[in-house]
Amino acid sequence: MLDIAHYLIDCKFILVSNREPYEHMRRPGGIEVKQPAGGLVSALDPTMRRTHGTWVAWGSGTADRETSDESGRLQVPPGEESYTLHRVWLDAADIEGYYHGFANRALWPLCHMLIQHFEFRTEFWERYRAVNLRFAHAVAEEAERCAGRAMAWIQDYHFGLVAEFLRAMRPSLFIHQFWHIPFPPPDILRLLPTGTHEALLRGLLGNDLLEFQVDRHTENFLDCVEEFIPEARVDHGRQLVRFRDHTCHAGAFPISIDVERFEEMASSPEAEARVATLRQRYARANRQLGLCVDRVDYTKGIPERLRAFETLWEDLPELRERFTFIFVATPSRTNLPAYNSLEQEVVQSVQRINSRFGTADWTPIVLISENVDSDLLASAYRAADICLVSSLQDGMNLVAKEFVASQLDERGVLLLSRFAGAAEEIEGALLINPFNIDGFVGALRTALAMSPEERRRRMRRMRRQLHNATIFDWLDAILLRATTIMAQQHPASV
Repeated sequence: MLDIAHYLIDCKFILVSNREPYEHMRRPGGIEVKQPAGGLVSALDPTMRRTHGTWVAWGSGTADRETSDESGRLQVPPGEESYTLHRVWLDAADIEGYYHGFANRALWPLCHMLIQHFEFRTEFWERYRAVNLRFAHAVAEEAERCAGRAMAWIQDYHFGLVAEFLRAMRPSLFIHQFWHIPFPPPDILRLLPTGTHEALLRGLLGNDLLEFQVDRHTENFLDCVEEFIPEARVDHGRQLVRFRDHTCHAGAFPISIDVERFEEMASSPEAEARVATLRQRYARANRQLGLCVDRVDYTKGIPERLRAFETLWEDLPELRERFTFIFVATPSRTNLPAYNSLEQEVVQSVQRINSRFGTADWTPIVLISENVDSDLLASAYRAADICLVSSLQDGMNLVAKEFVASQLDERGVLLLSRFAGAAEEIEGALLINPFNIDGFVGALRTALAMSPEERRRRMRRMRRQLHNATIFDWLDAILLRATTIMAQQHPASV
């Protein structure tokens, strides 16, 4: 792990995210502390502990209020108390309008360019603005507690307006933001009503630094600013915008994973036993084991993937019983109609395919519709001969990187959508276009027929690349860039 904390030695670090790093839940036996799974928490929690910073997030746990003070603050982690968690309270109307409404029914489909799912309601937008303002006040309050320099780092599309609000409250605060999902081109962003897309862009321009996954998303943002904010001056070459006597820098910082952690999980004795069991069950004789891991989300290309399987087994009966796909399909946002109908479609499609092609000795697709812990996933990744990522659009897609990290035996082939950010980083995958069913089927055939030597050569190359670009390298690159800009802005105070 890189020593990230040295960037923040004399600087108060304030992190802003929708989900909190520690959640207090009321259980029959008392209050339980839960740490949500995810790469961001595992990467940033150690940094927060070492820098004694503050994490501002939605207090979502059922016992969060009774474990916080009157300001929503408490010291975490339990037993160590090395940094502050500042919880922001949201009610049911806030969550419905800000989170499920504008963030996930308007911004999410627009940014992924799946406009058939786009839904704008004025009440969603107004609630999004109100919640963003509430978070900005919470960050400003934390910045005011600091006598010296402070840095606020905002996470993701839930907080598109926080930076502008915060800059008005604390003009000297250094503010930057990582936008985890794609950023759309102007012709897509303009589907937001007049005034709304301009407000969103002005909100983001409140940042000193804006971080995207890949250069294409950065350029889309700059193109949108150029088209919709006429008073802004865009410098594409240097990737910056001058607006209201302020400069907003932009750039690509591809997110990654904790590679060593996945290697450790995949190499444990328990993992070795699971790998042997999975391969005995699904990959005995000449059969191969495939794996898909996705949230049930319309951006992931799940119906297209199932159509490709069905076409393959229909057109090439000789490939029946040659491989089994384990499909881990984690339910997501099930209170939204689009997600609910997709979940039902997935179950019905898998049942139809298994009924049509399955035999007494072979189930084509094994569907797992629940959350699976990371250590179990690492075992499945290691056991797999094929991992399939078929996103229609994706900011990065960390499943691809988790698979590569866990492939200690170098037997697996990665089939990766060219529309995932990971495709611009990983060299050695078989790239697919999920909209092209015939090409998709052809890639599956190529993967199944690939020799062990070719698999090893490709996987070794991908693993070497991944070791040079972990989540800690990502964090290091962002903090280096942020502190460099800070030093240029205020050279005397650094």
